[in-house]
Amino acid sequence: MHYSISGLSVQTNPDRMIEVKHNLHKLSGVEVHIADPSGKMVVTVEEQPGERTMVDTMTQISQVAGVISTALVYTHQE
Repeated sequence: MHYSISGLSVQTNPDRMIEVKHNLHKLSGVEVHIADPSGKMVVTVEEQPGERTMVDTMTQISQVAGVISTALVYTHQE
């Protein structure tokens, strides 16, 4: 069985942060833990067996309207 969790730093346009947060919650395995008024977010991505890879999910996140950048901060696999 393969399981992974990754921590991301996501920078958004502050004017679109609420919209971005709403759209990120629609993605499987994605959770927004912290979002501050400057548009910075701390996000985790949990990958279960048979789901898309973390890299695919990061790509999806970076393509959400209002996202400026996405950076991998931490990853762990079992």
